[in-house]
Amino acid sequence: MPMNAFAKVDVETFFRFAAEHPEQRYELEKGVIVQQMTGGTRRHGLVTLQLCRLMQDQIDATKLTVVHERGVKVGTSARYPDIVIEPSSEPGDSLATAQPVLIVEVLSPSTTATDLNAKHGEYLSIPTLDAYIVASQSEPALLIWQRLTNGTFPSSPDQIEGLMQSVEITGLQFKVTLPLADIYKGVV
Repeated sequence: MPMNAFAKVDVETFFRFAAEHPEQRYELEKGVIVQQMTGGTRRHGLVTLQLCRLMQDQIDATKLTVVHERGVKVGTSARYPDIVIEPSSEPGDSLATAQPVLIVEVLSPSTTATDLNAKHGEYLSIPTLDAYIVASQSEPALLIWQRLTNGTFPSSPDQIEGLMQSVEITGLQFKVTLPLADIYKGVV
């Protein structure tokens, strides 16, 4: 479907457009389709893969699923985080979830500002989200926004740094322990 690059579209139209163009990567920012970087560094891939494995090994697969580059609906935007944990009950042919419980972005030089600013605000507005993690790809470091017991997110993230560190992320339906030495094995 031809699309005017500046025309605003709804989330469902965007997902149909993205499905018709699988060779490229797009996101929807406040109703506008924007092209994203494809590919990534080896470090980015390793950090993403090792985080996926760690989380997959610790969650109840009958309740939750860990998915790589899964579409997430958030208001008038649609994003493709590096990792999403969502309910296992999501339909197998769905193009996106509106119910993520955990989202991870692994930083790239070209995405840092978006991941820490625009996406941060969008993700933390999702009612089902329990945690948002931003991982460095170049050093053992995580920024973590974890929903507090009063239902809100802290104004600033916890910062975990160093290969000897480990962090526990707890949500309503999960608890995962993330040792930075395991996340960054072969990376740093």
